[in-house]
Amino acid sequence: MIRRLLTCLIAAYGVVFVKIVLAFDSNILVKDDLGEAFEIQKPVKKIVSLAPNITELLFEIGAGDLLVGVDEFSDYPLQAKSIQRVNNYSTVNYEVLVALQPDIIIAWASGNGITTINKLKSLGFAVFALEISSLDDFPNAYKRLGLIASKIEESEKVSQAFKDRLGTIKNRVPRTKTVRTFYQIWHDPIMTISGSHIISEIISLCGGYNVFSEVKTLTPIIDMESIILKNPQAIISSGNTVLSEWVEFWKDWHVIDAVKQENIFLIPPDLLSRQTSRILDGAEYLCDYINLAR
Repeated sequence: MIRRLLTCLIAAYGVVFVKIVLAFDSNILVKDDLGEAFEIQKPVKKIVSLAPNITELLFEIGAGDLLVGVDEFSDYPLQAKSIQRVNNYSTVNYEVLVALQPDIIIAWASGNGITTINKLKSLGFAVFALEISSLDDFPNAYKRLGLIASKIEESEKVSQAFKDRLGTIKNRVPRTKTVRTFYQIWHDPIMTISGSHIISEIISLCGGYNVFSEVKTLTPIIDMESIILKNPQAIISSGNTVLSEWVEFWKDWHVIDAVKQENIFLIPPDLLSRQTSRILDGAEYLCDYINLAR
């Protein structure tokens, strides 16, 4: 009866807080973003992360010392660089994983993909799938990772700090003119984001309007004619692009307001592209740039 009650709570809320669980049972139940409920029967001592954002989230809640394996691109914080590499975007080294014998593997649901996740499960690994699609997903993600890693208090603090800082950023945004914004994620071919992307949510938070928000594909390929028709007032990108070269790419398109007014901005790499607390650093850059364009 108690087990059924806890399972129902997990299905409804995603997390059963430890105080409730401990009152009835020594185990912990937590649901991942593919809908699977996990029962943590003993303290997790060895974790593998299959994505750089997951690695960083675990370090944020003080669980970095539990990581025995990470993906090829886990480079932040600095300590992550010394951890055993187990995968890149296309390949998982199953032999290394077998040797490491992790208590749990935490995967990026959309990034690593269901094929990889199911393969790992078929080999007997416990795989917890995480997906952060909006800013509101962060607090619950922190809390669930805290349950898995026995970092409850730490994850609560990080979760609250995220919510507080997000609220501060929202309160700073001028409630005036909305700025037509084009966010470029690649140049050849030109790629942008739809309204379903978390960066589009941040554009709206900052008082901008994603000019390609209505497109159905999450990261659509578009042509220059479409951009000219949308006539953005700000053009923004992030990543390893060199600003001077990027500005050079746009300089011949003076029919676009953003080019005409020199509202072409670059945000430091990884701040918006990784779903960690540093996304709020990227949000501050984005809000400042949209305000300049305004």
